[in-house]
Amino acid sequence: MQMEQPQVTQVSAIHLVANAGSGQGSAKRAARQLEVVCAERNIRFRRYLARKPAQLPARIEAATQAARSEGGRVVAMGGDGTIRAVAQALSGSDTPLAVIPAGTFNFFARNLGIPLEQDRAIDLALGGTLRAVHLGRVNDHTFIINASFGLYARLIRAREQHTRRFGRHRLVAIVSTLLTLLRGFRAMDLQIHDGQAQRGIKSPMVFVGINALQLRGVDLDIDSCVATRQLGVVVMREVTQWSLFRLTLRGLVRRLRDEQSLENFCAEHLRIQPDRRKVSVVLDGERIRMRGPLEFVIDRDALRVVVPATKESN
Repeated sequence: MQMEQPQVTQVSAIHLVANAGSGQGSAKRAARQLEVVCAERNIRFRRYLARKPAQLPARIEAATQAARSEGGRVVAMGGDGTIRAVAQALSGSDTPLAVIPAGTFNFFARNLGIPLEQDRAIDLALGGTLRAVHLGRVNDHTFIINASFGLYARLIRAREQHTRRFGRHRLVAIVSTLLTLLRGFRAMDLQIHDGQAQRGIKSPMVFVGINALQLRGVDLDIDSCVATRQLGVVVMREVTQWSLFRLTLRGLVRRLRDEQSLENFCAEHLRIQPDRRKVSVVLDGERIRMRGPLEFVIDRDALRVVVPATKESN
């Protein structure tokens, strides 16, 4: 699917997907507001609200199937994890995706210039232009920002446990990270093939990113990979526990560019064989168990997204 220029289209129908409990009830308010605006513009409107997160996959499937058969575009309201799930369902199709951001970081929306204010995002969802954007993929799973495995997956699991108990605060996330590191960690024996050569390395963590804004945020010299339509890869070398504490503290102040324990490079295709049958891979904040080897690729121009007319595609 090639889209060299922005494409303006008429909207015939809107299919809204959201977790009804997300954004402290904002999903329901957005649904009502969007329905009113659609009625004013004579646009068909259908909602697919999940009452609980476990219902979201079925709602996404119903919305994407209806959009393909009835026409129109799918509107995803939520954080990057929700958008990732909808993007995976729409990958490779001609059905456009519009986004109403309602997450913590909203890297996907911010990277494309999609407004974070609900009113403006709704207005854009019904207008805007269509651009093709790239998606990352590991085995059969899509990611829109990054994928990682190893120590990071363990940190995410601990953070989920602590935030459920103490709330979603930055201090809780920092303390959770430090407490997890105190319990120790084990480096993995990895066989890495970057499309040119294969080598073995001992590493506690691998990170693969495709989102320019998020890559700049961690201050690593791999945001250029996005410009060349490649994966940005970071491999952590085997380190001591103290070195990992130091690395974590430097990451909190975004001073990782000269960190010697991190190796970074660009790749179009990456194959990694870990020293275990299955690993937990974190895709845009969601943990998924996968069987090795892990095959990372970039799916170029795989998704049509509604963006402001002046914003360039990633």
